[in-house]
Amino acid sequence: MKCFYVILLVLVVSCNTSKPTEKAVVINKEPETSKKDSLSFFLSHYDKFFATNFNVSECPGAAVVIVKDSTVIYKKGFGVKEIHTQDSVDTNTVFRIASLSKGVTAVLAGNMVDQNELQWNQNIKKTLDVFDLKDRKQASRLQVNHLLSHTTGLYKYTYSKLINRGVSIDQIIKNFRNKGVVSREGVEYEYQNAMFSVIEKIMEHQTEKSFEMLLKERVFNPAGMNDASSTFAAIKNNDNVALPHSYNHYSKKYRLDDLHKAYYNVSAAGGVNASISDMGEYLKVLLGNRPDIISKESLDDIFNPIICTSDKDTYVNLWDGVTDSYYAMGWRILDYRGRRIVYHGGNVNQYKTQLLIDPDNNIAICVLFNGPNPFNGPVMPTFLNYYDFYMDMKKREQ
Repeated sequence: MKCFYVILLVLVVSCNTSKPTEKAVVINKEPETSKKDSLSFFLSHYDKFFATNFNVSECPGAAVVIVKDSTVIYKKGFGVKEIHTQDSVDTNTVFRIASLSKGVTAVLAGNMVDQNELQWNQNIKKTLDVFDLKDRKQASRLQVNHLLSHTTGLYKYTYSKLINRGVSIDQIIKNFRNKGVVSREGVEYEYQNAMFSVIEKIMEHQTEKSFEMLLKERVFNPAGMNDASSTFAAIKNNDNVALPHSYNHYSKKYRLDDLHKAYYNVSAAGGVNASISDMGEYLKVLLGNRPDIISKESLDDIFNPIICTSDKDTYVNLWDGVTDSYYAMGWRILDYRGRRIVYHGGNVNQYKTQLLIDPDNNIAICVLFNGPNPFNGPVMPTFLNYYDFYMDMKKREQ
């Protein structure tokens, strides 16, 4: 098979509804390129695609995991944790997963719904009486589903400056009383971090446990995410971390950056740390293999499209094959070649992260980078193209 590459097309879309080493590659068996219908044929070619483009990008480090059904079929580290060293990224090297944290938070919320500790339509104001907005009536109507779907009616990225200054989520919540709204709740999608993380305090109120402890007890520990955490101290004190790097577009070189504390004050939105081994176990949860962590019903709920984002999400709409995009609860949903794809990306402290689930084919992938790079954009749509080519080839040979 000749290696093919994705041509990214800019799509003009509208809603159809109203509303870069660990040397070992973990696969089931060695690639058998003579058997075109074998899954290892697909993995072999995707591995070559990723390794080639990662090397060209010169990004310091990366890690990839792919899960099919309930099995990790590919898991590998690429490059180094820190430039100018030989300290290779392995499958237990920890990265910040940035906004993939939102999906983890949604899974925790689903767990609480399963245990009757939380409701999707639960009123925020009745649970947190300290919460308010300039529009008192709208503040009194806001629900949990509005927080998780970015449909609270506030202007996008409200209070990002306070997050970057390290202001606590408790103090940020008190400041919301000074903020007006730009639309009624449930009507407009405006991406949030501070408002999304109000869910932390609702969860803590409902259980009398810290958000950090809830993540450990309800998600990380039972899933076997042994390297995962949600604090700055945890990643700062870890001796196996892919450190962040920035890229200078003039010198065309990477440089080492410092780990910073920003967004650990809103852990629900961007403060989770994890290795690619952790993310492999997490993908099993997202593929519905761990009903002890989240039921199928609650998983369906968090993946259910709530608001159309086709007119705003130009990033995801650059993917060839995507006709419409939506936001569910902690997750983006893409209409891709006749099927729904669950997706999210992340960007914090120079880390770039992406996660994709193809429910129809029961396959999922997560990619983590410790620096910005041009390969970050095409890595997911190329995965879909490669997998679709593999599936089409199987059909032709049957």
